[in-house]
Amino acid sequence: MAIVLWLGGGVFFLFLLAFTYWRLRLVRSGAQKVPILLFHKVEPQAEWGVTALKPAKFRELMHTLAEQGYQTLSLEEFSSPDNLDRRRKLLITFDDGYEGVYTHAFPILESFGFNAAVFVITGFVGKENSWDMNLGGKKFRHLDWNQIRELSERGFSIGSHTVNHFDLTKLNSSQVEYELKKSKQDLQDQLGREVVHLSYPFGRFNQLVQKEALGQGYHYGFSIYPGRIPSLSENLSLKRIAMYSLDSPLSLRIKLQGGFWYWLEDLKGFLINRLSLTTTLVKPLPDYLKI
Repeated sequence: MAIVLWLGGGVFFLFLLAFTYWRLRLVRSGAQKVPILLFHKVEPQAEWGVTALKPAKFRELMHTLAEQGYQTLSLEEFSSPDNLDRRRKLLITFDDGYEGVYTHAFPILESFGFNAAVFVITGFVGKENSWDMNLGGKKFRHLDWNQIRELSERGFSIGSHTVNHFDLTKLNSSQVEYELKKSKQDLQDQLGREVVHLSYPFGRFNQLVQKEALGQGYHYGFSIYPGRIPSLSENLSLKRIAMYSLDSPLSLRIKLQGGFWYWLEDLKGFLINRLSLTTTLVKPLPDYLKI
């Protein structure tokens, strides 16, 4: 009995410690009017990481959204200053611009009448993801320009995820300028429309990055779990709800609707996001970019 009580007390202490950390470090003041979901890969192939969802799992999550009465917004609608009815509205985003967005996610989204926004790594358009760790040697191909243009023409929004997917906070101002300016220009040249939405690689930003983003004409910056990181404006540190292969329709509902267990789901996502930073250790900056 004493051992059971000791173990129970230890578990309670860990939960209390985790909750305190979440409350003090991760909760942000203010609230976004529209929740923003973040996905990465939708692929039938298995991988070692947790960012890839099988198409069946992705369909299940989209079915849950439809059952709950949610409708999706484009980036343009999300950014609109008009008094849009935002009840049961959300924004679905994909980072990295994998080909699976076109081959697997797009047909599923279309079947539910949903659209999404795709943030593209312009330096890897049509190429394999050699920028990532690729655990187990498994590589995934990115969208090519024809696929990106088709998604744009069929109601998907396109934004920048930089040129090379470096952690922008580890670059100097001229390097940040290149990553933001060239990716924006390439997208605008290919799509024939202005690009004002940026997703920070790994969700990482600082005020230098935000100042450069404003200077390059970006109006919105999407993070993942910005916590209490100082920001120049709310629109430049938008929080997204990351969805991983560990998630379920129940965890999706908790993340969207809150409740007692919201803090644990939020903390779980934050820890997974921080683990992704090991990519920057395995794939360090090339010598010509080291500060």
